[in-house]
Amino acid sequence: MKIVYAYKKNIYAAYRAAYLHLSLNPQLIPKSRRELMRSHENIKPYYLGIDEDLNEIYIASCGRNYTIFQNAMEGIGRIYGEEVQIILIH
Repeated sequence: MKIVYAYKKNIYAAYRAAYLHLSLNPQLIPKSRRELMRSHENIKPYYLGIDEDLNEIYIASCGRNYTIFQNAMEGIGRIYGEEVQIILIH
């Protein structure tokens, strides 16, 4: 299964949630919020790692409309036969 932590504006909260999911120390998030936003301008979704249940963990910006993002990710998951769980971070 693929788990995607989707954010609109608060990338740091998405990183923090993903780090906690992966049992990593959130204080190890390497960059400031502004640098994180710049590093994700052209990358969707960004792979972070694999959890203990062998689920792949990603972070992605959902843009302005969460529903469109969710439908696109679930559609791509169906095409490739993968289960996708999207967690929206406000």
